[in-house]
Amino acid sequence: MTNCLSVIIPTVQKTLNILEELLSILERDSCVDEILLINNKPEVPLNFSSNKIRIITPEQNLYVNPSWNLGIDEIRNNNFVLMNDDMLIGENFCGKIVNSEVFNSENTGLIGMAGSMIKSFDALCKFSNANPEFTILKNHLGTGDWGISIFGRKENYYKIPDDLKIIFGDNYLLYKNKLDKKINYAVSNLPCRHMHSVSSASDEFSQIV
Repeated sequence: MTNCLSVIIPTVQKTLNILEELLSILERDSCVDEILLINNKPEVPLNFSSNKIRIITPEQNLYVNPSWNLGIDEIRNNNFVLMNDDMLIGENFCGKIVNSEVFNSENTGLIGMAGSMIKSFDALCKFSNANPEFTILKNHLGTGDWGISIFGRKENYYKIPDDLKIIFGDNYLLYKNKLDKKINYAVSNLPCRHMHSVSSASDEFSQIV
């Protein structure tokens, strides 16, 4: 069974070469039929020739969490993943998660959010043929890299408050699903490499959180 998935990626184009490679991998993933790029650097247009990619360019930088809110309103699928633009993944990364037994169990209604966890920052080859491992995530704070790719369904997404612009959006989603008696998961054992928040070097990060 293949579940159609919408990918939401806000970008300020800090690592455009990484973003281009990520998009290429996502395009080849059979479960991904929509990639929504939110261009938070409106002065530099983005152009990608792909039927899967749709670009939204706000008038100004919305920052990460408001971009997630916008993306959820715009996507056509129920299944989604919120993904960083500064990461690389293995082939069929998304498909292995959304078509897993956990994601499609009889208790689907109990699942909140599932985010990837990195055990090795150079794990692209190490786990190339691996299957995802799901661990119940009991905390909503101190979750490390959990928020770099967050899988879920629209009904489990809670609009992140406007005063949270850059950080704590992932923690908010975990907390709200936990309050709603949903089970959140950490996903490991899949190829993933993260460049570690290259956008946080911006001056805005110290001013707007």
